[in-house]
Amino acid sequence: MARRRKTHETDAAQAQRAPDGGLAGVVPQVLLGAVDGVGVVAGGLLQLSRNVLLTAVTGAADIGAEALDATVSGARGVVSATSRMVGDMAGAARATFAETVSLARQSRGRGPARVAMRRPLATMSARPAASPPSAAPAVHPQPARKPTRRARAAA
Repeated sequence: MARRRKTHETDAAQAQRAPDGGLAGVVPQVLLGAVDGVGVVAGGLLQLSRNVLLTAVTGAADIGAEALDATVSGARGVVSATSRMVGDMAGAARATFAETVSLARQSRGRGPARVAMRRPLATMSARPAASPPSAAPAVHPQPARKPTRRARAAA
């Protein structure tokens, strides 16, 4: 009896397919395959766009880190150069002060004539220095003018 049931069920399934010519079961499978294919393509596109976005963000972060490193290196260079410059200025000031103290000790009791100057003193006068006579413009005296009528009338 079990055999008859299986044959009967198979005949019923064939009877349902027979009027369509056997395409009734194929169309849903094609549609399901197409939907599955679209799902696979969409999933692939989502994965690709995720990877591109992740790579872009990572690249931007790397560029930002490099820019920050360059800025820090530049700032360190400026600080280092400034430090060296201040050190040089402090060394020059220290040497000048030590030389001044040494000259002051040497000149004690010997008078100002004994102090050797490295450069001549600057002249500071209240009047400007006279220019050579050939460079001065010639000044010609103006002839006396006759008084005007108004000046004569007022007098």
